[in-house]
Amino acid sequence: MKALPRLLSGLAVVCLPLAAAHAQNLDRDAEGIDCANVTSTMESDLCASDRATDADALLNATYKQARHQLQQQAADGSCTHCAEAEQQLIAAQRAWIQLRDKDCDAIYAFNADGTSRNGAQMRCLTTHAQDRTRQLRDFYEL
Repeated sequence: MKALPRLLSGLAVVCLPLAAAHAQNLDRDAEGIDCANVTSTMESDLCASDRATDADALLNATYKQARHQLQQQAADGSCTHCAEAEQQLIAAQRAWIQLRDKDCDAIYAFNADGTSRNGAQMRCLTTHAQDRTRQLRDFYEL
């Protein structure tokens, strides 16, 4: 029984920030921020963060779809190596996350002396997520 509270607290750690980010996205209009016509660095950063969050959500959905496809094909016998392919995909995604994070940390450091550092890092995260989403769709024919 002790594992259940730990599991629930772990889910809260993961889900609460995601829910908060989604709520922030929905509140940009309520805040009066027009992301097509930003008027400050803060507005630009907030909008860039929203785009990064949206791109990451789409990537996560695409990744889950690719894994599900591999699982289904392994289960129905139409792909004899899909179980192995899923494990390789998991390892590749973990490595890709490390690459993305290091790359975008470098972008942040490069821009650290100016006010554009946060926006530059968010644009980096967005670009990486969009590129990886395209890759997964192409590779797994999604």
